[in-house]
Amino acid sequence: MRVTSEFSLLALLGHPIRHSLSPLFQNAALQKLGLPYVYLAFDVAPDNLKEALCGLKVLGFRGANLTVPHKELAVDFMDTLCDYASLLGAVNTVVNENGKLVGYNTDVAGFMQALHKNGACLAGREVLLLGAGGAARAVACALDEEGVSKIWLVNRSQERARLFLEWSRRALGCPVNILNWVTLFEEAEKEPVLGKIYAIINATALGLKGEEIPLSWGHLSGLCWVIDLVYSKEGTPLVKRARKRGIKSFDGKDMLVFQGAESFQLFTGYRAPLDVMFEALES
Repeated sequence: MRVTSEFSLLALLGHPIRHSLSPLFQNAALQKLGLPYVYLAFDVAPDNLKEALCGLKVLGFRGANLTVPHKELAVDFMDTLCDYASLLGAVNTVVNENGKLVGYNTDVAGFMQALHKNGACLAGREVLLLGAGGAARAVACALDEEGVSKIWLVNRSQERARLFLEWSRRALGCPVNILNWVTLFEEAEKEPVLGKIYAIINATALGLKGEEIPLSWGHLSGLCWVIDLVYSKEGTPLVKRARKRGIKSFDGKDMLVFQGAESFQLFTGYRAPLDVMFEALES
């Protein structure tokens, strides 16, 4: 690919960022369609996010994707919030429209498409959701649209869990209940609801550095699905552990591509070549 001065720039902003596979499949898709864009990743600390977003305007970037820990922080810096971004209070896609930053959230669509691709039907089921940030809100919204019967929320910060619960009462139709983090992982025998859990979804950053999530597998007698939003070429510790137990599971790569494809169309106006994106990821 020959890059000229006529090319526009697209960015991924996060902290950390070196693990991200987004530039790989986004650039592969741009090249396949012959579009004049280059997609680059930038490690931006939370304290510098406002300046980085202003820089998108100054430098004429077409847009950016946002990942951990910026999705909720970015809301206050948008000129306009669209679709799910306003409902979730979280932005993962920013489009620069003539100097105005428009915030979108493509995570809901990305997660739902990942569920369907893997054949995970969760309608009428009880789900355990780990995390209370922007990604967790997107997952909860998708679960609500999929028709789950109940979401059990677990988060290390009780204050964040409380805020999530308040948000869910305004935004969701399905009930959300909070489980204590310590009880779940250290005193699981005291939590009889665990036997009703059909699926576990990790929407935290745990596993990004190879950490184990100390689930009490023996108490999860009804567990059929494990879904990890974290992704790894070799498979995350959570997904590996689930597969050893014969539990259907998948990590965040499918959601990554599907939400990225939604962003791609917002940036360029063209439908993303999904086959090219998945091929780039697998290679």
